Amino acid sequence: MRSEEKEQWRPELVHKMLMVVFPYLHSLYELLSMSGVTPAFRNAIREQTLLWEKVVVEQPLSSRLTDDILWEFTSKSAGKLNTLILRKCSGVTNQGLRRVVDANPLIKKLIVTGCTELAPEGIIACVESLTKKDHKLETLHINGVPGFTNDHLSALSTYLPQEGAIDLEVCPQCDQVRMIPPCSRESCKCEGRNERECRGCWYCVPRCMECAVCLGPDNEAEEAACGGDVLCLECFQALPKCRFCNKPYCTSHSSLRQENTATDSAMFACQACHYMTGTSASEPLE
Repeated sequence: MRSEEKEQWRPELVHKMLMVVFPYLHSLYELLSMSGVTPAFRNAIREQTLLWEKVVVEQPLSSRLTDDILWEFTSKSAGKLNTLILRKCSGVTNQGLRRVVDANPLIKKLIVTGCTELAPEGIIACVESLTKKDHKLETLHINGVPGFTNDHLSALSTYLPQEGAIDLEVCPQCDQVRMIPPCSRESCKCEGRNERECRGCWYCVPRCMECAVCLGPDNEAEEAACGGDVLCLECFQALPKCRFCNKPYCTSHSSLRQENTATDSAMFACQACHYMTGTSASEPLE
């Protein structure tokens, strides 16, 4: 390696570069991708505990995460982990999560949405541990973890009584433990949180899948390409649409677009049209 290249990757320079880039690294996947740039980056990322105080695991790594791998990465924070976000990590169990929680009492934000191998009892035990003494858990998101009942939610509320600390609530319309999204309609915002008529879960109150605004009989709504999802007129007009049926996917289902071209992100076929026509999104319409 030439001397100028060695100069470029001096440890102190690598550290400075990481401190600039760090705020833009959103997930574990991005952090691991950065570590593959050079051996200097790999060593610096492994040794910098500051980079591991927030661990976010989502696709495409979610399905590969196990208890042991989670422990390996969270251990790099040396007990200073303050944010743990696991999305749809079906390989993480109550035992694996509790091991991480016991070693990292400074966790303030715990998000385990869609982690189907976790159970309410395990979550409650972790929350109890993270709220005793001077521990300051502030945020808990558990949507998609199966089995939560009113009793479980009441137990969690004794440890996290702050409004909005837990993402699940008891729906006032069906009495089930579910997410109740805030409504973005101005008239609903003016009403008190518990007084607004549209307060309810996604099953009880029709909502725009994109912005969560309530959709009453007087509000114009359009069908999305997702199948069963609806959008308010404003979101429908703003989103890219299938070149055949003119229906958009909401952002959460945008990965279903078929043969999205690199040159034009708006040129795609929805799944239904792709199978019905057998036409590529890049082929011209006749």
